[in-house]
Amino acid sequence: MNDGLRLRKEEIEKKFLEMVPDRKFGRLGTVFKTTNNKYFYDAGTGKVFCCEEDEYDVLKYLLDNEDVFPKNTDDMHKIERWCDIYEKLLFLCEKENILQAPLREFYKLEDKDLEVLIDKDLQQIILELTQKCNLRCKYCIYNEYNPAYRDFTNQDMDWDVAKRAIDYAREHSGKKIAVTFYGGEPLVRFDLLKKCIDYCLETIKDKELTFSLSTNLTLMTPQIAEYIASIKGCSVLCSIDGPDFIHDAYRVSADKKGTHKKAIQGLRYLVEAMGEKGSKRIIINTVVCPPYSKAKLDMIQDFFDSLEWLPSEVTKKCDYVEGGSLRDEDIDLTFLDSEEDKEDYKKGEIDSIRAWALDNVLEKNDNRGYSFGVGKDNLIRIHNRILCDKPSKYIHRNGCCIPGNRRIYVKVNGDFSLCEKVGDCPDIGNVYEGVDIGKVKKYYIEEYENKSIGDCSNCWAVNICGVCYASCCDKNGLNMEYKKVACDYQKEQAIGELMAYHQLLEDRPEEIEKIKEVPIM
Repeated sequence: MNDGLRLRKEEIEKKFLEMVPDRKFGRLGTVFKTTNNKYFYDAGTGKVFCCEEDEYDVLKYLLDNEDVFPKNTDDMHKIERWCDIYEKLLFLCEKENILQAPLREFYKLEDKDLEVLIDKDLQQIILELTQKCNLRCKYCIYNEYNPAYRDFTNQDMDWDVAKRAIDYAREHSGKKIAVTFYGGEPLVRFDLLKKCIDYCLETIKDKELTFSLSTNLTLMTPQIAEYIASIKGCSVLCSIDGPDFIHDAYRVSADKKGTHKKAIQGLRYLVEAMGEKGSKRIIINTVVCPPYSKAKLDMIQDFFDSLEWLPSEVTKKCDYVEGGSLRDEDIDLTFLDSEEDKEDYKKGEIDSIRAWALDNVLEKNDNRGYSFGVGKDNLIRIHNRILCDKPSKYIHRNGCCIPGNRRIYVKVNGDFSLCEKVGDCPDIGNVYEGVDIGKVKKYYIEEYENKSIGDCSNCWAVNICGVCYASCCDKNGLNMEYKKVACDYQKEQAIGELMAYHQLLEDRPEEIEKIKEVPIM
C-alpha cells in the first residue's frame, strides 16, 4: 500500500473512532433490502437512505464489526474504493448528522410529572368483569399449562369494585376516558357490563367517553347486540379465526366442541344491529396459529371476502400466539402439505404472514381485505418513527407506556395491573387506595431503566422498538432473560417492517397514508 492511500485510510479510521470510540458501530443503524433497492436506516435520526451496492456492503461491514476496514487485505483497489465510500459517508455525517448515535440514556421522568400523569391524565380503564369463560381456546394465555398467567377461575368482579374503578377513572382522567370490558368472556357478565355503562353515562358528563369490549361472540344475542349498538362510541373487538375448519381447530368450548357457528351468528347479530355504524365500530381479530402457510392465510382472506353481509370496511387485525400458551400436541398440522412446508414450520416462519400480506397488497390491489389490515398494522411503527435532524442522547423506554397513565387493568378483586397483556407481575395499586406511585417507580421505571440501559443504548433498533413490560416481566419485576428474547425478536421484526414499508413505498406509495387509519384498541 502506498503512503498516500495508507494515510488516507488511517485518517478515515481516526474520524470514525472519534465518533464511536468504543467501536460499537452496530448501534449506528442497520441495512436492509427490498426487491428493487438497498437501504441504510440511521438509528440516531431515523432517516433512511438508498445505497449503491458497494455502499451497502461497506455499511454492512462497519455495522457488523468493530473495525472500519477489513483486516489483512492487500487489495489496493478495494481499499481505495472503500476510502471513497467512507469519505462520502463522512460528508453525509456532517450534512445529515447520520452515523452519530451516541451512547444514550433514558429520558428521566421527574416525580412531579409522573404524579401529574397518573393523577390527572388516565386514558383508559379496563375492567376484568370475570375470570370465567365459556370457551377453552387451545392457545389461550390463561390455560393451566401457561405459568406466566393465571388459570381460569369462577371469580366475578362485584359491583362495589366496578363502581370504585369507574369513580377512579372519572376522578383521575383528563378530557377523555375509554372504558373497556374484558374477561374471561365479558358477555358472561353482560348484566354487570350494562350496569357499568349505565353508571358511566350517568356520572361522567364532562369528558369524551368511549367504550369497547373484546368478545368471542358465542354469547351474543339480538338483544345484547341492540344494546351495544345503542351506546354511542362503543366498539367491539370480535375474535374469529377464519373459516370453520381453521377456527374450530383451536377455538373450542369447554366440552371440546367447535364454536364457529355460534361466533358467526353472534357477529351477524352485531352487524345487523350496528347497521352503517358497524364499519367503524366492529373490528375482527384473528389469532393465526402455526403452521404459517400461504394456503391457510389465503383461506382466511377468502372466508372474510365471502361474507357478503359483512361490510368490507370492517377492520381485520391479526395476532400471533403468545409464547408458552400453545402446546405442541395442540398444533393443527393439516396445512403442511409438503416437506418444504414442514421445514418452514420447523424454522418458525412467523414473518411469512407479513410477506403474504405485503404480496397481496402489491399484487392483488387488496386495499380493504384481511391482508391489507394485517399489513398496515405491522407498519405503523415505521411510519410514525422518530425523525429528527440531529441525534439525541436520550431514548424512550422502548414500547413501554407510563403505568397508571396510558391504561389501568382492574382485576376482579380490585387490584390494579398495567394492562390486559401483562401476566403475573407486580400490581401498582387497587381501587381502594389508588395507584401506588412508589411501586410504579420501583418496578416499572427505575428497575427497567437501570437493567436495560446497557443493551438499549447500544441497540440500533431502540427508537423503533416495541418491547414492553408485557413481554419481559414476571412476578418479581423485570426478567432480563425474557427481555433479551423479546429484544432479539423485535430486531428481526423491525428489519421486516423496514423492508415491507419501503417495498410499499416503492411500488404503492398511495397506500402509505392509509396505514394511519388503523384503529387501536
